[in-house]
Amino acid sequence: MPLMLSLCGRVNSRVGAAEGSLGQSSKTQLVSGQLPEDYIGRFGIGLLSCFMISDSITVSTVPVDKSQANVWTGFVDGTYTLEPFAIDAVSEDAGTTVILKAKKGEEHYFQEEKIAELVHYYGLALPVPVYLSGHPERLNNMPSKFSCMGRSQLLSFGSWIFEEDFLDAIPIQTRHLSGVAYILDYRTDPSVKNRNRIYLKNMLLTEDGNTLLPSWAFFLRCFLNTKSLRPTASREDFYEDEELTAAKKEFERAVRNYLERLAQEDQERLGSLVSIHEQAIKSMAVWDDRMFRLFIDYLPFVTSEGSCTGRFLKHAGKAEWISSVSRFQQLKPIFMAQGRLLICTGYTNDEELIKKLADMYAPDLSPLRESSMDLVLEELPPSERQSTEFFTAAASRAVKEFDCRAQLRRFLPADLPVFYSISDEIQFLRQMQSARENTSNLFSGALSSLLDGVKEKPLAELFLNMNSPLVQRLVQLTDGALLRSAVRVLYVQALLAGGHSLKSGELKALNQELLNLIEYHL
Repeated sequence: MPLMLSLCGRVNSRVGAAEGSLGQSSKTQLVSGQLPEDYIGRFGIGLLSCFMISDSITVSTVPVDKSQANVWTGFVDGTYTLEPFAIDAVSEDAGTTVILKAKKGEEHYFQEEKIAELVHYYGLALPVPVYLSGHPERLNNMPSKFSCMGRSQLLSFGSWIFEEDFLDAIPIQTRHLSGVAYILDYRTDPSVKNRNRIYLKNMLLTEDGNTLLPSWAFFLRCFLNTKSLRPTASREDFYEDEELTAAKKEFERAVRNYLERLAQEDQERLGSLVSIHEQAIKSMAVWDDRMFRLFIDYLPFVTSEGSCTGRFLKHAGKAEWISSVSRFQQLKPIFMAQGRLLICTGYTNDEELIKKLADMYAPDLSPLRESSMDLVLEELPPSERQSTEFFTAAASRAVKEFDCRAQLRRFLPADLPVFYSISDEIQFLRQMQSARENTSNLFSGALSSLLDGVKEKPLAELFLNMNSPLVQRLVQLTDGALLRSAVRVLYVQALLAGGHSLKSGELKALNQELLNLIEYHL
C-alpha cells in the first residue's frame, strides 16, 4: 500500500456546479487587478509542485451545511475528475482534505520527521495552525508580534529557529516587514553565505535576501515576513520596484535606530558588537553620516602607535595617512622613532572613513605627500654630500639593474640602515615583471611587449641612513667590489622589510653577493 499524506483544513467551503474550474476566480481577479492580498501565488505553482512527489492529488470538500460534497482528483498527465460523494451528516466534519500518494522513490517525504521538518522550515510563519495527526504539538508555533517580545524571548526564539546563539536581537516592525534581525556573535564577511529566513505572505521565499537586505547586513541573520512585496516568476526572490526600495530603507532605519538606542543605554554591549563586526559597521558608516557619528569613536584603525580608535584620532593632533599597507610597514618604525603618527588606510573603507573624520571634526589629518618625506628623511648638508659622492655613485650603480637609485639621508631610528621607497607606478611595473617570470610563454610575450613599451622607466629609491653605524662604516670603504656586494644585500633586505616579493634576478643577486662576501673574508 503506498504511503499517503492527508492535509485537512477546517474551512467554510462550498462547491458550485460539478465542473473543473480550478484557478478560474484567481485568473479573473488577476486580470481585474483585485487579487486578494493573502494569495501566496498566482500561477498554480504550489499545486503543480505536488506532482514532484505524487502522481495524483485528491481534494475532498464537505460544505458547512452538509449539502453536496465533491472530490476532485488531478493527475500528472493534466487530466482530472470531479465527482460527488455521499457524506455522513453526523460524523463527517466540514472542510477540505487533500491527499497525496507517494511516488516510488519519494517515500521519505511522507515520514513524520520529514514532514515536521518541512512544515517547520517552509510554513513556520503560517497563521493557520498545523498539526501532525496524533500529535498535540503545533508544528508552526511562533510569536504573533515580535515588537512586543523582550530581548531574552527574542534570543530564545532565534536559537530555536537557527540552532545557534546570537549576540543580540533587533525586532523589525515596519509597513512592509515583520520579524527579527539577529546579530551574530562571531566575525564574518560578505563572502560567507548567510542562512536567513525570508517569508512572503507567511511562506518561505528565500534564504539569501540579496535584493531586500543591504550589503552590510552580512553580520545579521534575519527572520522576516512581508505581505506587500512582489515575488519573481520563479519565486526565488523579490521583484525590484519602489515597494522593495521602501522595504529596504525601513530595514536600514530599524537597525540604525536600534544601534542609536544601544549607544545611549548600553555602551558596553555596543563596544562588544563593534569589536566583532567592525567591518560591517565601517561599511555602514561610509555612506550613512548618522551611523558614522554614532560609531566613529569606537571604530579601530591601524596606526604607527598600534590600533587606535576614532575618538583617539579626533584629539591626536597632527597625523598623516597612507593607503599602501607595505609602505606603511616601511615607514612605521621611522614615524615611531620621530614621535609622529601615521595611519594606515589600506584596508576596506578605512580611507573613506579617515577622510570623513577629517572633514567632519577638522582634526589635523592629511594624506602623506612626497613633500612630507623631506621631514621624515633629512637631507645631508652640502659638505657631507660632497664627501660621500663616491659612495652614493657606487651604491646607485650597484642597484641600477633593479631600476633603483641610492641616496644618503639621515633618519630615525638609527638601527634601521636602509629604507626602500616605491611609487604606485613602480609597484605596478614590478608586479608585471613578476607576472612575466611566472606565466606561460603566451602571456609572458604579451607582458614583455607592455614592459618594452615603457619608454622611460621610473626609478625606485634606496635611502641609506647616515645615522646608522653600519652605513657610516660602508661610506668609508674604498673597495668597489666589497661596497657593491654590501649595498646589494642591503637592497634585498629593504625589499623584504617592506613586504615586497623578490624577482628572480634579485634572489640570485642576494645569493651571489653573500657568496662574494664570504670569499672576500676568506
